[in-house]
Amino acid sequence: MTTSPRNPAPRFATQRNPARKTVGGKVCQIMRAFGNDPMPWQREALAVACEIDPETGSFFYDTVIIVVLRRAGKTTISRSKLMHRALITEDAQMIYTAQNRLKALARLRKDFHTPIKRSPMEQFMDKPRWRGGEEALRWKNGAELAIDAVSKSSGHGDTSTEAHIDEAYAHVDGILEGGIAPALMTVVGSQLWILSAAGHSGSNYLKDKVDLGRALVESGKESRTCYIEYSAPEDADPNDPETVLNTHPGVGHTLNIDRLMSQRLNSKDLAEWERAWLGWWPKAKAPPKVVPTAAWEGCYRDDGKPWKGTVCWAIDTSPDRETTSIAWAAPSTDPKAKWHAELLEERLGTAGVVDRMKQLRTKHGGNMIAMDGNGAAKSLKKELEDEDFEVVLLSGPQRVDACGGLYDDFLHSQIRIANDPVLNKSMGNAVKQMVGGAAFIWSKGRSLGDISAFYALTFARWLLVEKAPEDVNPDDTI
Repeated sequence: MTTSPRNPAPRFATQRNPARKTVGGKVCQIMRAFGNDPMPWQREALAVACEIDPETGSFFYDTVIIVVLRRAGKTTISRSKLMHRALITEDAQMIYTAQNRLKALARLRKDFHTPIKRSPMEQFMDKPRWRGGEEALRWKNGAELAIDAVSKSSGHGDTSTEAHIDEAYAHVDGILEGGIAPALMTVVGSQLWILSAAGHSGSNYLKDKVDLGRALVESGKESRTCYIEYSAPEDADPNDPETVLNTHPGVGHTLNIDRLMSQRLNSKDLAEWERAWLGWWPKAKAPPKVVPTAAWEGCYRDDGKPWKGTVCWAIDTSPDRETTSIAWAAPSTDPKAKWHAELLEERLGTAGVVDRMKQLRTKHGGNMIAMDGNGAAKSLKKELEDEDFEVVLLSGPQRVDACGGLYDDFLHSQIRIANDPVLNKSMGNAVKQMVGGAAFIWSKGRSLGDISAFYALTFARWLLVEKAPEDVNPDDTI
């Protein structure tokens, strides 16, 4: 069988913006200096990930997520990109992590230090530091590449220019990124790279990133996250060599298709073979969350006053009338977001809701309340209007718009919310119900539990956007 490279396209990928310059070619030159001729997929990935923001003159993407098959050359990309950063940034402070600290140290010695010593890049290097706990590669211009342990304190206390989380499938949560991200935040053009093969059932951190990245690509909207994934469609035949040839970008370059298929034939763990060479995850035991966890948690607000201007209210009652949720939304004070929304409270039944709304209006202002035109909370409409509230009932199409609009805002970090366990659980209970083929709502009949809190938040944000009080700029909703 031929092993000529097919150079397959990624299954999901952020598209190159030709209006922006890129230094991806410069990174490829460094790769060649290491003796590695860049594969087509590496050239294409670097061209996108290394696009330059014309406003800052530095990198456009602040997060780069690359999920690719085993032995495809992701470590080669990481080594060359970090070398490029060191050469262009005096005193650059860089971090590299792997499954754990021992693995990261082994990679630093074998996959970074040794190839550098054997290449023309060695002329730019200073003496490395191998003192236990402080290991780092050092450049003559003051740049350093250190390794970091997987802990809550990772990256804390320093300002970092670039960080690479390699083998991200090994992490069960976001503790590592939570430690590293603050160190990157104040540096213009800093980048967090997340590189991995597909994960397994415990790869919660990477799975969140995959869900977010796929959603961003499918939305077609621009963001500051670059996502590239090579994997086979779920309905492809894993026993057909054509599936691997049309999926793995390293076949014909560094890998032989006959050897890969022979491994499958002799494998005692076909699921692991499929994870490594086709990018398939174990079958999910539950439907994915309607808002990817990484997008949801990325919208948690910081401390301080989170909102300004006029408040818009929303009420939603569960179909069994056991729970009523009150939420509100207002313009956000965060310059990177448009809206702020919160679940104010969740109550048993509907008793006392109108009196509570009168108290909230006195305290926070705001006279408009959104509710589902076909929902259980509609029974409160007349009583609320008798108290001079303006009640807005959402029609079916408006409910579709409300769900889609909230989803987009979370995906693109345009909304801020509190880290509220009740709201978090409500969103986790929600299940998408497709409407008309291309749109969706949160299904009240199929969801895994009560979602009235999530719907109240959805309606509050819709009311704020659509009814646009005087202190909301309509242009911000476009």
